[in-house]
Amino acid sequence: MFITLGFFACQQKPENISIVRNQVMLDTLSFVAIADTIIADMVVKNPDTADWWTEKCLRRLKRESFVDTIFQQLYRKQLVAYDYYTNKPLSTSQIKEIERREDFNRNIVGKFQFYEGWYYDVQNKVFIKKVYAIIFGYETYDDKGMVKGYKPMFKVLFQD
Repeated sequence: MFITLGFFACQQKPENISIVRNQVMLDTLSFVAIADTIIADMVVKNPDTADWWTEKCLRRLKRESFVDTIFQQLYRKQLVAYDYYTNKPLSTSQIKEIERREDFNRNIVGKFQFYEGWYYDVQNKVFIKKVYAIIFGYETYDDKGMVKGYKPMFKVLFQD
């Protein structure tokens, strides 16, 4: 198995810096846990198209495709969604109920909250993240149509 390496940032890279991507055999690496569980929020849909920085940061994100893939896997029972508040598994009919709500469509998914582990191989200088769970958040709006925050939809656990 191979892993492709690279470092990505939302900032403009200076002319004199190049990003090198190397292929490394994953089974040759020896990782040390930097964080066994860390919670990281990620806005994945820019609520303000005038915000050029967020637009630039998200320009290569395939959010719609990823959200569709997760829903497909939930419906095929390849993944399980859990209620955010009760932590009880949601049935496919409960997920369909969420999708049928008048105030919901997949396009309003605007935030992911990742529960992840961070691992580093000192000798090979390889950093990886392992996602344990993702909470899908959707935008909530004020009376002027501005995003006022995000509400949790459900949590998806990724098993080993």
